[in-house]
Amino acid sequence: MSFVRTLLLKFRELLSTPVFLVVLLLMPVLLGLVAGEANLANRSPDISLAVVDLDGTDMSQKLVSSLARQGFRVRETEEQEINRLLTGQAVDGALVIKRGFDASLATLLASRLTYTPAAGTLSANLILDTISTAVIPFKSRSFFMDRGRSIYTSRGVPLPQDYQERFDTLLLSHAQGDARQEFLFANPYEEAPALTYVVNDYSMEVLFLGLYALLGSLALSSPAMAKRLKAARYGLLYDDAASLIALYALGTLQILLYMLSMRLLMATPFVLREMWVLCVFLLMSLALGQGLTLFHQSIRMYLGLVLNLLLCVTGGCFLQLPQTMIASFGQYIPQGWALAALRHYPVPHTIWPIGLSWLFIALIHSFRRRETYYISASA
Repeated sequence: MSFVRTLLLKFRELLSTPVFLVVLLLMPVLLGLVAGEANLANRSPDISLAVVDLDGTDMSQKLVSSLARQGFRVRETEEQEINRLLTGQAVDGALVIKRGFDASLATLLASRLTYTPAAGTLSANLILDTISTAVIPFKSRSFFMDRGRSIYTSRGVPLPQDYQERFDTLLLSHAQGDARQEFLFANPYEEAPALTYVVNDYSMEVLFLGLYALLGSLALSSPAMAKRLKAARYGLLYDDAASLIALYALGTLQILLYMLSMRLLMATPFVLREMWVLCVFLLMSLALGQGLTLFHQSIRMYLGLVLNLLLCVTGGCFLQLPQTMIASFGQYIPQGWALAALRHYPVPHTIWPIGLSWLFIALIHSFRRRETYYISASA
């Protein structure tokens, strides 16, 4: 059998399976749209804040309006809804304005406010500082107005009818004049680079490509077929090469579909370097998939799924990795290398994963050609 005919048979075998067609064409588009929507939400500059106003006074509503002017997406809700919103991370935090908030403003006691951040949010301190800044003007106004009334009362002087309006005018003039602060940065602010990463734009694609390479390699590797091909000259070589070419070509198509759907939804440019990194990762995943063909059919799938899960966890697909873990072993795991390279972190040059992948594929092929039996479950 010629190599071209073997390659066409591999493509036909893959494309004639309805389940594989769904995995090939539909799943990358759906995952790309889901990832794009999630990335848009993660990159949104708006911070969502749930507010429960139990005080129901004019001052509590002014505080809510002040937070909205700060740029928060304020969502007024009921107290029993807080746990659901925080648990589902529908908001970044919840602020409860307790009863007696208005009365507490005229005292030096703490304002009756309770703030609960959502789990995993990185903006807790920012929200707390903004709430504190928003409360200070109301507390200062109420406190000094109360002290002014006390002074008028102690001296037996009637309170002017426009006392509140005059106080607000002077307070506004002071805030725009002597109390105003301006900050000047001598140098442009630059965020310090950190050698850590969390689930990024392509974590779902990295996870999916690992599963694709596993399932595709197992689908095209039949022990009975391999034994028959060994009898023909270059039969096993043609079979392995055709399987890799077919899986790599269709995997590249999946990467393209994923990137196009995600980037179109996010309205961001298509980056060829990102596709190149994912294509290198696909080669590494196919090399690992070839290694599973040495095992018995009864345990291939189980071992492949467990291995893929371990690599995804240690590579940073699900969890944030500290700098020490990335530097020690994370960047040397296929998933970790891909995610770190996409973030422009220092990782081994692409020549290393490509070369090691081809060397591993060559060793697996040599072992399969010389061995008569596969590694059994009992072994």
